[in-house]
Amino acid sequence: MTLVTLPSPIAWPGISPNIGGGPTLATLATVDAAGEYVAYVFSAKENMVISHVAFRAGTATGSPTCTVSIETVDASGLPAGTDGFGSTGATTATITSNSWVLTALGASATISKGQIFCFRITYAAGTSQVIQQLGSVVFPQQTTLPYQVVNTGTPTKNISNGMTLVAFGSSSTTFYQVNGALPVTYTSGGFNNTNSAKRGLRFTPPMNCRAVGIRWYNSNTTGDYNVVIYNDAGTELSSSSTAGDGDHSGGSTFGTTNVFFDNAVTLTAGTAYRVAVEPTSATNVNVSIFTLPSANYRGASPAGTTAHYTTFATATWTDTATDTLPIMDVLIDQVDDGTGSGSSGGGQRVISG
Repeated sequence: MTLVTLPSPIAWPGISPNIGGGPTLATLATVDAAGEYVAYVFSAKENMVISHVAFRAGTATGSPTCTVSIETVDASGLPAGTDGFGSTGATTATITSNSWVLTALGASATISKGQIFCFRITYAAGTSQVIQQLGSVVFPQQTTLPYQVVNTGTPTKNISNGMTLVAFGSSSTTFYQVNGALPVTYTSGGFNNTNSAKRGLRFTPPMNCRAVGIRWYNSNTTGDYNVVIYNDAGTELSSSSTAGDGDHSGGSTFGTTNVFFDNAVTLTAGTAYRVAVEPTSATNVNVSIFTLPSANYRGASPAGTTAHYTTFATATWTDTATDTLPIMDVLIDQVDDGTGSGSSGGGQRVISG
């Protein structure tokens, strides 16, 4: 294994987004008349055969339904208005409030890497339907592509100011990871040192690398803490534990915190580790979480099946390996150059530090 140093650390697996305030489920648009829709335009990062689509529905009134479709994009950047990529749209079942709506297309969309495609949710029947986003969160950052189109009278293109809550499946249980979209809800995670509590990320790197710290969403909590990396059994590695002062923060309700270990830790591909925040007083720190609709949606997350939420209390680690992700990443400053016999490739999304 030969590790090479990166120009700056990367945040892996890419769970922690840009947060511009307290995240909350918010209304992107309410569709309540013929022709009204919400659409999302993406650039495909891989070849896809999309048979199922999902979105997050807010308040539903009058037993609404929507039509969902995969379309091409016209010369002005708006949905073309007709099914594209060999697909056929479909009408959802009756939508209930505050739910994930998963629908099989009439025929699958076959999309090639690099193609621009559009997912459109159009009012079909009922009184009204709210289409939700996760407000104050953008994943990985605000972009001009992907972007949104909202039509509640006049079609308007918008830079996303919230996390796009949609997913694309090759079946009803297997989903693609699409840049700019993540099907999750959010739960704040303030906690203190009661029962020696720790919260963090259990992860298995797909490549040999060196970890130098973590990035996570600490909200505006001010408690002091330790940040530690462990082997899977819970033994600290390389005297990595670093003490953090909760007052060493901008004190705002948004943004992420970067903390570097006292000593870097070399990680081996295919080996499970834990990294955690440990409060050192009765004053809260924060490790918040994203929750997927179910374990089936893990493929839609940048972590895939390589990482999930873990907690510790008294003497026991508890893993939530099904549908829960801490808003946390490992900061990596060295990766395998790929020439050694122990190297292992990885397909995870990373964010430059």
